Amino acid sequence: MRYSGLVEAPKLSQKKRKQNLTRALNSFYSEKDLEPITRTLILAEQKDLIKNKEIELKPRVKEDLLMILERDRVLIPYKTSKTIAWEDRLLTFQPDEKYEVPNVIRILIKIGEQTGEFDLDHALTCYLDEIGENDPSKILAFFHELVMKVENGMVSAEALSNVSKKLNIESRIGTIIAVLKGGGVISPSLRIPTELKYEVNPFILNSL
Repeated sequence: MRYSGLVEAPKLSQKKRKQNLTRALNSFYSEKDLEPITRTLILAEQKDLIKNKEIELKPRVKEDLLMILERDRVLIPYKTSKTIAWEDRLLTFQPDEKYEVPNVIRILIKIGEQTGEFDLDHALTCYLDEIGENDPSKILAFFHELVMKVENGMVSAEALSNVSKKLNIESRIGTIIAVLKGGGVISPSLRIPTELKYEVNPFILNSL
């Protein structure tokens, strides 16, 4: 994706981008993890998929970093055991293992590189603009209502339905859920087979 909604900024040096992103990530990660995480994300946001062997860190440091970024749903293993849901992705640490950055996270990283801050509404708007959404304000309103229903990182399908009724967009609920899944904002969870829930991206929640 090109993310045409991003404000064009003067071309920044690698050093300046790294400084800005480090500042944006400062409240998310410990000081010892900041440098390798920043370096990895600058590389990852430029690629559709990044391979384990492209991340040039000592093996133990790399494993720790990948576990942190997978936990936060910033880097998602491409290989899956069953479905494309995050909970079914397999983290194996093999050299050819591939990872993807969710679309909205990728935009957040780009914004962080440019400004030294994360602007979640701007990132969501850029994503919605890129996919041709006609009424991004409705989806932004839906998202902000959604996060108020989150419990332990999850939101139920029933809660999403209730939000759509509140905003008078019941007819679009299926499309909106697909859009949020495509952006890496939510992912279905079937750990409890009798109740469909959605995991909300932890990094996005922490960016609010």
